[in-house]
Amino acid sequence: MYERFFGLADAPFRLTPDPRYLFLTASHADALAHLRLGLSESSGFVCITGDVGTGKTTVLRAFLAELGPGVRTAYVINPRLSPLELLQTLATEFGIADAGPGRQALVDRLNDHLLVQHAAGRRCVVVVDEAQALALEVLEELRLLSNLETTTEKLLRIVLVGQPQLRALLSHPELVQLNQRITLRWHIGPLRPAETAAYVRHRLAIASNGQPRALFTRAALRLVHRRSGGVPRVINMLAHRALLAAFVRGEPRVRVRAVRQALAEIASLPLPSPRLARRSRVPIAIGGAMTAAALVLAAGPWRPLPLGERAARDDALLARPVTPATGQPTTPSLPAEPPVAEAAIPTPHDDAVLAERLLAVDAAKSAQRALETVLERWKLAPLIVPEGGMPADFPAIGERRGLEQLALTANTALLRLVDVPAIVELAVPASGRSRLGAVVALAADHVELVVGDGDPLRLPLAVFEAAWTGHTWLFWRDFEGLGPSALELGAQGPRVERLQALLRRIGDYAGPVHGVFDRTTLEAVRSFQRSRYIAADGVVGRLTRLVLYAAVGGYTRPTLAPSS
Repeated sequence: MYERFFGLADAPFRLTPDPRYLFLTASHADALAHLRLGLSESSGFVCITGDVGTGKTTVLRAFLAELGPGVRTAYVINPRLSPLELLQTLATEFGIADAGPGRQALVDRLNDHLLVQHAAGRRCVVVVDEAQALALEVLEELRLLSNLETTTEKLLRIVLVGQPQLRALLSHPELVQLNQRITLRWHIGPLRPAETAAYVRHRLAIASNGQPRALFTRAALRLVHRRSGGVPRVINMLAHRALLAAFVRGEPRVRVRAVRQALAEIASLPLPSPRLARRSRVPIAIGGAMTAAALVLAAGPWRPLPLGERAARDDALLARPVTPATGQPTTPSLPAEPPVAEAAIPTPHDDAVLAERLLAVDAAKSAQRALETVLERWKLAPLIVPEGGMPADFPAIGERRGLEQLALTANTALLRLVDVPAIVELAVPASGRSRLGAVVALAADHVELVVGDGDPLRLPLAVFEAAWTGHTWLFWRDFEGLGPSALELGAQGPRVERLQALLRRIGDYAGPVHGVFDRTTLEAVRSFQRSRYIAADGVVGRLTRLVLYAAVGGYTRPTLAPSS
């Protein structure tokens, strides 16, 4: 879009974890060094943690890219597995055929395979991304696999990569033996001010084939750091939007005004609090459960990215402001510095209140109550006895009431973007179980959550996000009849006409409303998807429809506006 104007050969601030753009701060370099050291040692596990958006996946991809033919890797990207599914996944990743259906058969074939690889001088590594989502029994299975060994060394190296709550998970009493085997640990923290400036310049240089490009003024870089908290993913978002703002104005360099406009445009994203961004990094620790517990305390509150969402693929979702009357994009005003609300400070009382409510209701009752709450917000008929009320029943229940339903993993930025009540899965403390609740309001620093009987709970975001597994169920009405099947290139008919009309209302489509999903319509859909940071595949599926209706506005529907 703006690359030619600024003399760039590539888009420098994409959210994909491209190893070409890897910028090694001291913290990232140490994380990479720990991964390499774990490959050469065979005495235990390696654990790499990092806050949301700090570049864990990029470091991991760089590590995997440098492995030669002497290393066999099993890369587990879906942590929501049972122990048996984990073994089956490892067998598939290592290319083990005819492993057998049972656990013992799988373990025996895996052991035989590892012995063959060891005899051939090759090392085998299991890498688990988003490891904070692993169940306790799956982590215990990994510990048992680490027992596969010869008389001199382990046959399997195991690397766990995840968000800060992985450290809390590993301190669970049932994982003491596993925790003691983690001999290498590192936590990736946010960038410092000088590192943020160097990071931006580094990506610009890579995008211009190695030529230094001073496209940001020093003042602009200082503002980018202050408002991003030094989080690389947020830096990318701000820098991309700021370059776009400067391009639209015809300005050859990004100044403070462009950064402020970028901040206004991504106001739907909960940026790091400047107060929290000044926290010091968590240092390296080596050892057992007591050290891990100390690290959890040192890290302070976190904002977890939900399960399954890696830095590359996931939806740190933004919304372009539109005026309610015309549906056209607005030109954001440029305040001295757009306000970012300070996060509410969680207290032990908040955790206790949520834990008490979760423990007081069983799984079936929590699901039924959450669903009834959402239906009530849509002013629809309540559940009747034959309908059940568990997640497997949600699609049919919604369909009977004229609602579409979508199950996905999400974060608070997505909830802000779709702006409808949501059913969420919450972990019951120290039990391995979960319950469902309904998010009925979402403010800058707190949520209102219905769990079981009683009034909605008002909880700080940090408390809610620490308990939320990310699993989410959304209900909405297909107001313009764009569904139920997806719309994509080549489609024709009234549904495409209505899609084109909606895209015109929000300024993403300038072509004729002729009912043919042509290349112009495809690019308009992709432009809309990119502006909201959802997968820009050009296909209008359920999530795109939901986000589109929220962007257009003017429909009668419940929202997540906080109660007064």
